[in-house]
Amino acid sequence: MEQVILILGYGMIGSIIAKELSEKYDVVVIDKRKIEDPALKKILIGDVFDFPDLIDKAEVIISALPAKGTYEIISKLLSKGKKVIDISSMPEDPMNLNEIATKEKGLLIPQAGYSPGLTNLISGYFYKKYRPKTIEIRDGGLPIRKVPPLDYTITWSVSSLINMYLRPARIVKNKKIVTVDPLENIEQRNVPEIGDLETIYIDSLKTLLHTLKDVDNMFVQAYRYPGHLQKIKFLRDMGYFSETAINGCSPRSISEELFQSKLKMNIEDLSILEVRAFGNIEKEIRYIDYFDKTKNITSMARMTGFPPVVLTELLVENKIDRVGVAPLEYFGFDESTFNEIMKRLRNRGLNIRIA
Repeated sequence: MEQVILILGYGMIGSIIAKELSEKYDVVVIDKRKIEDPALKKILIGDVFDFPDLIDKAEVIISALPAKGTYEIISKLLSKGKKVIDISSMPEDPMNLNEIATKEKGLLIPQAGYSPGLTNLISGYFYKKYRPKTIEIRDGGLPIRKVPPLDYTITWSVSSLINMYLRPARIVKNKKIVTVDPLENIEQRNVPEIGDLETIYIDSLKTLLHTLKDVDNMFVQAYRYPGHLQKIKFLRDMGYFSETAINGCSPRSISEELFQSKLKMNIEDLSILEVRAFGNIEKEIRYIDYFDKTKNITSMARMTGFPPVVLTELLVENKIDRVGVAPLEYFGFDESTFNEIMKRLRNRGLNIRIA
């Protein structure tokens, strides 16, 4: 019997996941919007719980939904003993779902995309193999060239992008978790293949704050083109991201609509992935991915969508046998699983290697 893979959400990332998996499996998508895509036949309109028989039948469920509200949906799926892969960066702690997942013999692989996601996988591998005292993570999706007005283009959730700029960033400094304002800590860096860029701390350590307990210093920074972050800081400080209604409408809702209409441009993109580990030995992964012109797939979709595709393959092939909540660093702890995931990602064109 052909395996059924259920995908929740058919946005910029969910659509790529669905198309990639449909080459091997029977894929069904659920989305609240009416979507017609000749590349995929089975797109259902509604809420996931409108289709209980489909939930029961699904071998793996991939959530490509916005972060808000995802926790509750996944909790209900885990109560049914399902295997769930989630690519969102939900504000809630997914580890709190471990008890229900374990009790019902379900599995949640949370934050299984690009960052957090690939960054956790690599950090977990470095942590287990080399026991570093410092882990530095830097990443970022950018248009290949600067484009006005913000030198940025939308390749993922607008709401999640704005949240990234607003949410206080937790980092580990001298063995303590401290919180910093992202937009008050803009740093200058040079990336040889690209040139001068800026970075800010972002709140993307997530589960690493709990699973890599004896690392002295650890953080995630996001790359942007010079000048972009000052413009975002101005918008934030002026209240353009406020959710308090003015004349019946919140500035944030208007800003999200403007970001979507002005920044979602047909421009090729790139993604930067850097993970550096320091201690008795220094190890590093540096990788820059580019828009796939042949398949017309954004780099952001490749970096975010391919990890859950590979994880789904491993689950269907019974090469992952776990229950509970298993963030990607857990798979990094196991060298053979790590190597298998990386090999399959390379086969899909993400040529990520340890320097």
